[in-house]
Amino acid sequence: MPNLNYGVPQDVPQRVPQDVPQDDLDAKILALIKKDNKISTEKLGMALGVSYKTIRRHIKAMGNVHYIGRGFSGHWEIHDKS
Repeated sequence: MPNLNYGVPQDVPQRVPQDVPQDDLDAKILALIKKDNKISTEKLGMALGVSYKTIRRHIKAMGNVHYIGRGFSGHWEIHDKS
């Protein structure tokens, strides 16, 4: 049987749950970033049981969380929504 997963990393989460409450997810993302401001979106996703794309989408929608810098040398900053 041929391998049809061309170029797909093997550590990509499969069967990601779709029933995570959205407001609760935002609060959990903020709590994890406050605990470790250098955490990656991939690690956030693994910790919360969702994909890294879901994490990125939520962070973008929240509007008060920004990544400063680039790659491993950067960090997250949380700003007040006022």
